[in-house]
Order: sequence, then structure tokens, then C-alpha cells
Amino acid sequence: MTTFHSRRPLVALLLLFVFLALFYNVSTPLFEAPDEYDHFRYANWLATGHGLPDLVADRPHVGEIWQPPLYYALVALLIAPLDTSDLPVVAPFNPHWAQGVGQIAHYHTAAEAFPYHQTTLAVHLARFLSTLMGVVTIASTYQIARQLRPRYALISAALLALNPQFISLSAAVNNDNLVIALSSLTLWLLVRPREITSPSWRPYLLLGGLWGLATLAKLTGLALGGIIGLSLALTAWQTRSWRPFLFGGLVTGLTAALVAGWWFARNWFLYGEPLAWTLYLEITQGLLRPQLLSWPATLRYASFLHKSYWAVFGYGVLAPGLFYAFTDLLMGLAALGLGRWLIQARRKPALAACLRSNGQTILLLSAAWGCLVFALLLRWMRQIEATNHGRLLFPAASALTIWLAVGLYHLASRRRWLGKGAVAILGTWAAAMPFLVLQPTYARPKPLNSAAVIPHPTSIIFGEGVELTGYDLPDPDVRPGDRLELALYWRASQPIHDDLMVAIRLLDANEQVVSSLDTVPYQARFPTVTWPAGVHFRDVYQLPPVSAAATPGLATLLVILYPIGRPDAPLSVTTGADPTGSDVRLTTLKISPSEPLRYEPPRQVEAVFNRQYRLMGFAVSGTPVAGRPLTITLYWEGLQPDGRTYTVFVHLLDATGQLITQADSPPQNGRYPTSLWAVGEQVLDAHTAVLPAALPPAPYSIRVGLYDPVSGQRLPAVQGNGAPWPNDGVLFTIP
Repeated sequence: MTTFHSRRPLVALLLLFVFLALFYNVSTPLFEAPDEYDHFRYANWLATGHGLPDLVADRPHVGEIWQPPLYYALVALLIAPLDTSDLPVVAPFNPHWAQGVGQIAHYHTAAEAFPYHQTTLAVHLARFLSTLMGVVTIASTYQIARQLRPRYALISAALLALNPQFISLSAAVNNDNLVIALSSLTLWLLVRPREITSPSWRPYLLLGGLWGLATLAKLTGLALGGIIGLSLALTAWQTRSWRPFLFGGLVTGLTAALVAGWWFARNWFLYGEPLAWTLYLEITQGLLRPQLLSWPATLRYASFLHKSYWAVFGYGVLAPGLFYAFTDLLMGLAALGLGRWLIQARRKPALAACLRSNGQTILLLSAAWGCLVFALLLRWMRQIEATNHGRLLFPAASALTIWLAVGLYHLASRRRWLGKGAVAILGTWAAAMPFLVLQPTYARPKPLNSAAVIPHPTSIIFGEGVELTGYDLPDPDVRPGDRLELALYWRASQPIHDDLMVAIRLLDANEQVVSSLDTVPYQARFPTVTWPAGVHFRDVYQLPPVSAAATPGLATLLVILYPIGRPDAPLSVTTGADPTGSDVRLTTLKISPSEPLRYEPPRQVEAVFNRQYRLMGFAVSGTPVAGRPLTITLYWEGLQPDGRTYTVFVHLLDATGQLITQADSPPQNGRYPTSLWAVGEQVLDAHTAVLPAALPPAPYSIRVGLYDPVSGQRLPAVQGNGAPWPNDGVLFTIP
């Protein structure tokens, strides 16, 4: 009873860890954890009675085929009674992810609905087995830290149990979990000197067994031989006897060989190499670097570890930046505390005695194991892509966490709130990650109810089953460098069998693409093949910044749908009941100049049209010549634009006031209509008229004004003194 009461905080921590891991388990889509699909396929291969896979013949059918089999055999024993025949279809791979669109390789599907069945149940059970392995790692960490000093035990265990990355890995099908647990158990056994120094062969037998099992879990386990040898050498030095080193090493090595040697013998017999290294490099050819990274480049590549050790989910889904600021601070404070502790240890007899006794061995072995795993990972990074992930340091998680806990404790040993506060904050983050990151990242859109109001309804059909029912453009005025946000409302009238890309193009006044987005609906979380028929939802798109080269004026939004990988085969479009091509000109908007434009017209006039628009002046290029074009440039200013589109009339008159030719059009030939003008905005507006071959003699005059293109009604025009312009047109002469 006393023992149970003394361990109650640890039991509570382990229960909290299991609860959090279950939460992460159900929040993450099937196979979305890194390589989880391949890890599960290996276990399922064994569970369905196929036996150990052949690296050549079975390569197309088994993922992670080069891995030792222990973890997969344990999972296979658990899931063997279950029907996993739906494995190929239960969680379809997202082909858009392979095309570099989004970070989601697998998404939630209807097959994940509770209660679980078939493959879904098998995956969640396999994940729970990984969680139990995480429990072993945390408990081992507690015991290792307790050997150093009891007061370090709980904080060490908590810093590991509440690490979101460790929780996430422990809620995934991955053989790392087993090698981590066995590595922690091995380190725990090594720091119990009474067991190691015993003349009995039993501790060495147990040690060799753990080493062999860790090797069968993952080849990283081979590296445990390094700290085992170091531990035996330290014991021999401390006892002034070679027996622990020679006898212990022999028993340990032979036991490990008996446990794991058959695996290497099989490889040698089948493939000619104990590690089958040549075949491994062939299988991983896509990730193999053409040449080793330089050490400086490797260290830069490894800088991502400070994030991925704490929280990088799935295939690159990051935690909030504030979390990484906290973990960086945590590690910085621990480093300061370690320095303070080591300095104090030289002055305080109690601490010095701890370091001279078993504590010295624990710290040395922990540091050596952490450094060895880190060095091996760096070497791995030099050769293989996509290896800069902190979970690959977790075989040394117990050792690294103990050093972190010691540093935090001794930074403020009299103010124990620091360590407790760090653990509390880390635990809060760990509990919040499913809400802050996992669930939003993998969420599917909520269906709209029939009463939902669509700001701009449409009736547009792409292909035979995709209906665009409306859109919303919150800001119809953008500038170069701005990001445009657009909401589209979708509904499938029938099941969709193609994975479709949504392409959105922003065309400027010259019909040039100035912002473009090709994506999967709902930020790659809701591919069209998963759309249930009749479900209506809203999807928001953020376009890249508008190009600096965009021409100000009237812009157009295009929407196109095409099958993935086939942008040259867009779906046909039907608007109402009429085919309208292969794209939708959804709406127009305004691209404003980056900075307000101000003009000084060469020839000034003073004319105001209906108190809304002011003509500041004009310029005429050249002199009128028969059969040649003549360009008249007008300088406008918006006073109180009413948002309507007016047409500018430009009439060339002869000496008698008769019309020679005209160049009527909206401003800038429709590229910058008055409907876009803002208060105080100045607009340059060029009109070109082709003069007739029979041009009357000079002098000539030009009349300019504005009219409503629907009614033909001219806007009233007044001069600067308030007098009206005749015929509501500004009249000026030209040479």
C-alpha cells in the first residue's frame, strides 16, 4: 500500500498520458501519421498469414519492408482476428498531396465513424498498443531519474509524457515506439549497479535480451551496444575487476545474438548481407541523396529538430509559433540550470557525492546515449532526405528528458514552481493541440442548412455533378501585393468519381493573370471524391498576393475545375441551361494602383458632371490628319461616384459644329469604368478616333461628356463658375 501511495503521482501521470494519446489517436485520420500506412501494411501482411516478406518478391505489397519484424509481429498478434479486407479503400490516399498540394496525405472518411469496424478498428487497436509502449518508456524514465535523485523522477516523466510529439508518436502505428521503450528499459537496467555488478549471469542475460529485442524492433537498437559496453567498462573500473566487462560482455553479447542473430543470418542467406544494406538503398532510392551533405549543411538541416522534437504532426503540420517559443525558452532555461548545477556540485559536498557515486554513472550513460543517437541521426541526415524529424531522437528520449529535468530543477531549486509551472504549461499545450492543430487541420466543412443565405447566388454546373451555387467576395478592391479572399458555395448533385482541382484566376484590366490558385477544396481536406451527394458547403480560398505588375482597373475572377494532373482538360460549364465553355467569369472587382495617382493635364478645363465627376483637363496627340488616328487623353477625378457605369462621349466637330467622328466608350475602353472610381481618385482616360479620308478644313473642336448607356441621358455638366456647359458637353478647340 505504501508503494502504491508513493507512486500515485506517476500512476496519475500515466493515466493522463493514455487519455491524451487516445485523444490524439481519434483526432488523426487513419494513416496520416508519417509512414503509418506502410507500417500497418507490414503488420497486416503478417496478420493475414503471409510470413516474413521477401525484400525482392514482396516489395510491391509490403511497406517498410526492410525493417526488422518484432513490432509488426506484436501488432499482427493483436489484429489477426479482425477482418481487414477493406484496407485498400478505408482511407484513400490523397493524390493531391503527392502533387504538392496541401499537407494532408489522408483525410477523415465515413469509415472512421464510431463504433469502429474492420481496418479502422485494427488501426486504432494498433495505435493503442503503441500507447502502451509509450507507458513503458515514461515509467522507465521515472525509474532512471529516481536512481539519480528521487526528486527528479516525476518532473522527468512529466516532461516526456506531456511532450506533444511523443504523445502523437505513441498514438500512431510506428515501430519507433517499441525501440524507444526497449531502449529506455535497457538504460534503466544499466543504471542499477547492484544488478550489473552481481556475479550472477541473470542481469546480463536480461540485458542481452533487451538489446536483442531492441535490434529486432529497429536497427537503431544495435547502437545500444555502445552504452552497454561503456556501462560494463565503467563497472569494471569502479570495482577494479575485469569480470563485469569480460563475463558480462560475453553473456550479454551471446544472449543478444541468440535473440536477434537469426534475423541477420536470414538476410545474409537470402540477400548476401547481414543488414541487406544494398537492397535497402535500392528500396529507398527516392530519398537517397546523390552525395553526402557537408557537415555545415547537415547542421543547418538539423536545426528543424528543435521544433520537430516537440511538435510537428503528420507531414509537416506545425504547432502555433508561441508553442515553439515556449519550448525554446524551456530548453534555454534547462541549459542555464545545468550549468549552475555543475558549478554548485564542485562546492557542495552532497551534490559532489551524488556525482561521484551512481549519479555520475547515470549522467554519463545518459549523456553518452543521447550523443550517440544524435550523432547517428546526423549521419543519417547526410545520406537520406526527410530525416530531420525529432521523433528519430526518441530512442534517447529518457536520457534527454532527464537532463532537461535536472536543469530546470536546479535553475531554481528553492523555487520549485519553475519546474511545476513548466510541466503545467507543457501539459496545457499537449491537451490543446488536438483543438488548436489536429482537428482544424483535418476538419471537413460543416454542411449548410437550407436557410443559409448566399450573398451572390449562381446556378453554374461543372461537368455533370459539381454545382457552384454562389460566391462571396468580402473585398472587391485590391492593390498589388494584397491577398484576395474568395468564398465559393459548392454542392454535388451526384457522387463524383474524379479528384478535381479548383483553379481560380485573377485577370487584370489587360486580361493578364496576376494571381492564381490551384487547390483541392477545403484546403485539401475535402477532395471531390469524398463529397456526399446533396451536401452543400462553403469553402474559403486565399489567393497569393496580386502581382506588382498588375494593371489597375477592372479585374475578373475566373473559376475552372479540372481533373488532377490534367489542367488541359477542364470540365465543361453550364450556366442556367446554356453551355458556356470551360471556365466561369464569376465576377469583377477593382485593382487599385499601389499608390494614389496624381496628374497635371497639359491643358486644363473646369467641368463637373452631376457633382460626381470632374474633368480636370485634356491632351491631344498631334494634329488632325485625314485617315489617321487621333488620340485625346482626358484627365478625370471622382468627386462623389455613385457606383454606376457611364460612357464617355468624345465627339470631333468641324468649324460649323457638325460631327466628324467620335470615340465613345467607358473610361479606358471599359478597363476602368466609373463604377470602380473612388472619391478623390484621378484617372487617365485615352480615346482614339480614326479621322475620315475626307476631312473638312480646320478649325476643329472636341465635345466631351458622360451619359448613361442604358437611357442615353447625359449627365449635367457645369463650368467652374456654375454656368452650364451647352449640351452638357465640355467644348474645347484643337489646332
